[in-house]
Amino acid sequence: MYQTILILHNALRWIFLLLAVFTILKALLGVINNTPFGSIDNKAAKFFIIVCHSQLLIGLLLLFISPAIHLHLEQGMGAIMKDKLMRLQIIEHPLTMIIGVALIQIGKIKTRKAYEDVLKHKRSLIYYSLGLILILSRIPWGNTPLFRGME
Repeated sequence: MYQTILILHNALRWIFLLLAVFTILKALLGVINNTPFGSIDNKAAKFFIIVCHSQLLIGLLLLFISPAIHLHLEQGMGAIMKDKLMRLQIIEHPLTMIIGVALIQIGKIKTRKAYEDVLKHKRSLIYYSLGLILILSRIPWGNTPLFRGME
């Protein structure tokens, strides 16, 4: 079960990244071209939020059912904080993902409350970009076959 959920989490990462890039580019083009905030912008943001929250929930589930994490938790937090990889997996990755998804969600709320289209695009651009930057900073790229050994 754990391995299947991990594969889903890894696959969903790429969908998240594609939606993030698409949504942020739509917001950037909206700011540059001063275009109306249309249904495509709204749908892109909605799917982006759905994937963000799904990915976060799957990640939290993995955190609680991971045999490796349970093994390291038995050693105590001192040992975890000394081990760079374990600190990343148990502390830094989940915490940064929660903050990143929260920023994206705040951006969606602030975008919805804005009256002017250019302001909607700006808020989307700022909050989604900040959330994505945080998330990109703590994705364990070394565990991805495409980037293995680059960390």
